[in-house]
Amino acid sequence: MEPRHILVIDDDVGTRDALADILVRAGFAVSTWEGDADLEAVCTGRRYQVAVVDFHLPFQNGLEVARRLKQLQPECRIILISSELPTVQDALASSEAVDRFLSKPFSKDTFLEAVGQLC
Repeated sequence: MEPRHILVIDDDVGTRDALADILVRAGFAVSTWEGDADLEAVCTGRRYQVAVVDFHLPFQNGLEVARRLKQLQPECRIILISSELPTVQDALASSEAVDRFLSKPFSKDTFLEAVGQLC
């Protein structure tokens, strides 16, 4: 059986690497992106089951990234992470793009549970 592939999008290298490490240790295949390349290029030739997207990205809003990712890969499930949850208006606007919100800090178990449920 092919491992489930997860995309981690976060501009903070420490957070991005920690989340990727947790996922790899749990048996997932992982790709990371910090926004230095075109999202389409990251998605070419690979299907992601889940993408973990930071809400506060310097290059664009995490909700915008989630929406674009859903256009590129409609089957991809999206977890939006943030130290502060998006406003209700943002949450309603993203309801079609975002499957789950996780507020930082979250535990490894909470994170893996959310990813597992969406896979």
